[in-house]
Amino acid sequence: MELEDFHTGTTPYVPSHAVVNYEFVEDGQQLAEILKPLQTCSVIAVDTETTGLDPLKDKIRLIQIAAENYPVVIVDLFKLSRETLAPLAELLQGAPIKVLQNVKFDLKFLQQTGLSIAGKLFDTMLAAQLLDAGVRSHGYNLAELVKVYLGEDLSKEQQRSDWSNPSLSSEQLEYAARDAAILLRLREVMKPKLKNARLVETAKLEFDCLSAIAQMELNGMLLDLSRWDDLRQKLERSRDQLADGLRKQLQPALLSTQLDILGNQTSLNLDSQQQVLEALQQMGVPAKNTSKLSLIPLAEEYPPVRALLDYRKAAKAVQAFASSLPKHVHPITGRIHPDYQQMGAATGRMSCRNPNLQQIPRDKIFRSCFIPAPGHCLVVADYSQIELRVAAELSGDRRMIEAYQNDEDLHRLTAALIADKSLDQVEKSERQAAKAVNFGLIYAMGAKGLAEYAYNNYGVQMSLKQAETFRKRYFEAYQGIARWHGAIKRRLPREIRTVGDRLRRWQDEPKLTELLNTPVQGTAADITKAALSKLPIALKETGARLIGTVHDEILLEVPEGTAERAAQILQQVMEQAGQHYLRKVPVKAEVAIVNSWAEK
Repeated sequence: MELEDFHTGTTPYVPSHAVVNYEFVEDGQQLAEILKPLQTCSVIAVDTETTGLDPLKDKIRLIQIAAENYPVVIVDLFKLSRETLAPLAELLQGAPIKVLQNVKFDLKFLQQTGLSIAGKLFDTMLAAQLLDAGVRSHGYNLAELVKVYLGEDLSKEQQRSDWSNPSLSSEQLEYAARDAAILLRLREVMKPKLKNARLVETAKLEFDCLSAIAQMELNGMLLDLSRWDDLRQKLERSRDQLADGLRKQLQPALLSTQLDILGNQTSLNLDSQQQVLEALQQMGVPAKNTSKLSLIPLAEEYPPVRALLDYRKAAKAVQAFASSLPKHVHPITGRIHPDYQQMGAATGRMSCRNPNLQQIPRDKIFRSCFIPAPGHCLVVADYSQIELRVAAELSGDRRMIEAYQNDEDLHRLTAALIADKSLDQVEKSERQAAKAVNFGLIYAMGAKGLAEYAYNNYGVQMSLKQAETFRKRYFEAYQGIARWHGAIKRRLPREIRTVGDRLRRWQDEPKLTELLNTPVQGTAADITKAALSKLPIALKETGARLIGTVHDEILLEVPEGTAERAAQILQQVMEQAGQHYLRKVPVKAEVAIVNSWAEK
């Protein structure tokens, strides 16, 4: 999509409750004649009605095409043979800008039908999310957007009607036609708003990577179910052993008043915060509650606290991943097909659900269960320290920028600076702690938050006193970061932008951590999305398939014979996308050809 595409054409006012003219196509011979005039339109709206929500098992019943000054064309795919759909395929691949609501949903269904959309897209749902800029006061379904942007009520009564019925009612056809026609009006209202908010380029970025995300969801990831079941059993045994050990430590400390109706002491419930807190306090642990934030600084001094944290980690691994993940394996494909929310976070970063593959632990025992199909391998690439590189660019910190320009190991450098050692004296454990310091303190974490972050993300045990010392030395070493933090803290603006001009707003006074996190995480998200938008075309000759993304990481499944070429392309595309945004700091993507996700 080009900038001028936001200014082409006008759409006359048609109230959402008014009758919409339509032509219902059930004969393949009619299709070419009816669609021919639409080929020259600058903008068309596209919508579908489906028999369900799963593109792998459900079907498209209707495709609706709306264009200015023409009746809405409703094509009944149940009545047309695939051989007669060439004119429709030509239109969807042609020059007109295509306006859709929740493009990704329709892209997946169309692709499964043998149809695909090419060219410029406009997604009214994503446009609305961009315009809200993190301040959400409404939902993003079509009826709510029509209410917010057009001030009208759009009936969705027919949405859940039976679209597989051989004979559709006039009410269903009118509903289908109205949903398509109103998209043109929505776009006309949204275009100037995007332009005035300086969000045209960000909208273009979001629309351009829709195809890649739709492909990624359809392709899915392959889970080795046998290995995963072995892992589940192992994790359950570990959880039970940790529970037994923890109960032996805490049970004697329970107050004697914890008796059942027969006067016997009740068994300690490890998931009862009240019982666990009481036991800890009876053992002399100065805990005010059992939150992780409160417990982590005490773990080094008090073994029962360490045991409690270990038990909770094991219990979470079983509950959140080991037991639930196989339920998401699709019965038709045998693969996991998650749902990526393109702007799942207010920063613009993607989120993932059903299941959330982005929360799969980095431990090799988990990721080794994700494998390629026979005859294929995985090509996995991630950006090296992308958020730190973005922070260096935004802050202008000279020491950090020079380290990256000289291809130094920033974590080792930070470890040396905060430990007051030479680089060659830094130990592996100190570098690991420095990773937590680097990634935590660019967002101005306090000492307590840093200790929790170090433990949660890097398994580093850090006392509160150590965290305070590291924090002080870090900001002495990286004065550019400190000045950037100070400048933001003095202003505390209600809105802020990424390097690419993505906008985030706040209704109330924002937290400093959010003001620092948004431009960094948001710019990193923009970089990943820019790479994703280029990959489907760049990888076309390799047979590679996009199968997943985790923030700064992109995964491909590739035929073994083209893996080397695909890896080169992936690395090149990712680094070029990064350098489009970062001009002072070099961007580095690290790529590997592997037989499981764990091997990267």
